[in-house]
Amino acid sequence: MVHAQQRLTAAARSVAGQQVESLGRPTSPQRFLNDVRAATLAICSTWPATAEALTSADHLDAVAAHAETLSRAPTERAGPQGDGWLARSVDHPPGDPLRAAALMALAVRILDDPGGQTVLARVLSRLPSSRAGYRRLKRLAPHCSPGVHAAIGESTHMRHGTVVGPPALFPQPPSNHGLLDPKNIPQLLPDAWAWPLDEFNGPARQLRRDAAIRLVQMTRGGSRAAAARYLGIAPGALQSATVTIRAWQKMPGNADAYQDALQRIAEIAAATEAPSSTRLTAPEEMTVGPRTSGCGTAFPQP
Repeated sequence: MVHAQQRLTAAARSVAGQQVESLGRPTSPQRFLNDVRAATLAICSTWPATAEALTSADHLDAVAAHAETLSRAPTERAGPQGDGWLARSVDHPPGDPLRAAALMALAVRILDDPGGQTVLARVLSRLPSSRAGYRRLKRLAPHCSPGVHAAIGESTHMRHGTVVGPPALFPQPPSNHGLLDPKNIPQLLPDAWAWPLDEFNGPARQLRRDAAIRLVQMTRGGSRAAAARYLGIAPGALQSATVTIRAWQKMPGNADAYQDALQRIAEIAAATEAPSSTRLTAPEEMTVGPRTSGCGTAFPQP
């Protein structure tokens, strides 16, 4: 994040005739800043395509939270609780400082990599020409660097050679609100709940973690990131599960079968309780108990 800030600051303070690098090629600082905007647009318009291409990037959960905000209905995004119109636009950074820093760091990481042109092209190939983001990109492209021009051209060839389908991670509505206590949902589903998943030839551990996240969404609503936080799942583990399950769901029939399995798991969970050995204390349930360590550190109540 600090490096991204330094890159942006240096470009903003540049003098006439100065050049910087973007996607391994020299360009003007002004075009570099437009490249940042184009990369931001690509990331947010096609999320989670960038997460799938750069799985080792930091703070992907913060970028995912911003992308999820952008995907909401326009009337919902226009509410008074938002960050303002510009921050909700697909090619502008969010108002939240952590999300903005994470997004800028991800964009600069792509532009700093001499091989970033391929990553950007792959991401842009997932942007249908019917989307508003594509029209914004076409207006912005003349002001970008040669590297971005090349990435856009490469993405066109990729797009014509692939079928862009619906997102594999389907939304999970709060269909079981009031029927299942979210406090009984563990980070990893126990055997007694997870047997419907055994029918799949898929990533068993990641499926159990992802199913737990979806169960929380089914009972509490909200985003995947919020459900993972409720369960105490680390952002890295959430991103790993998201990328793995998305790839698995793209195989024919898996998404529909998984949705059916989730409904069966919810029914099983509503009729039973999770074994105590698998129930982890959610962060908001932590309380100061009577037992402390020698350093005075409080332990959660059993």
